[in-house]
Amino acid sequence: MSLLRLPTEDRRILERIILPYFAARPEYGRVLFVGCSWYTRAYASMFRERQYSTMDIDPAKARWGAPHRHYCESLTRVDGLFGEASLDLIVCNGVFGWGLDEEAEVEAAFRGCHACLRPDGILILGWNDVPAHRPFPPEQSRALQMFSPFRFPPLDSSRHQTATRNRHTYGFYVREAGARRVVR
Repeated sequence: MSLLRLPTEDRRILERIILPYFAARPEYGRVLFVGCSWYTRAYASMFRERQYSTMDIDPAKARWGAPHRHYCESLTRVDGLFGEASLDLIVCNGVFGWGLDEEAEVEAAFRGCHACLRPDGILILGWNDVPAHRPFPPEQSRALQMFSPFRFPPLDSSRHQTATRNRHTYGFYVREAGARRVVR
């Protein structure tokens, strides 16, 4: 089954490279996908044998989330929904700059992601790297600095910017084993 729902380069990379890579690895069994829409509905099928959850603040998007594991909540509250080190992978695509805009909210969201990921767990952040949809450069986030860059093998990089009008960019981050939890 072809997952490509939007014929854009950023979706092609997500659906044909990023998601299949993690879906093929059993060590990423507890997955949270943040940011749902009609074109993300089929992603659950890639993680069928996993604990796949989704999250979106808009209740209308629940119908495209994971059956029985969808949360209508802001990413700022992720650590209230998932326990410490309870996730292996968080994919946050199209949320930063599209609702998650205020610095305090971004910091809370990234701190929560760090808390919820197990040591060596991965955060994938996808955002449009244009001023209209980038509240600030992500690397300025103190909470994101709690993570280390993760070199994503298929792209041989910890950051990949697509050649799209919005310069959609994927950043790959790892919660290092023994890493500090709190940044003020």
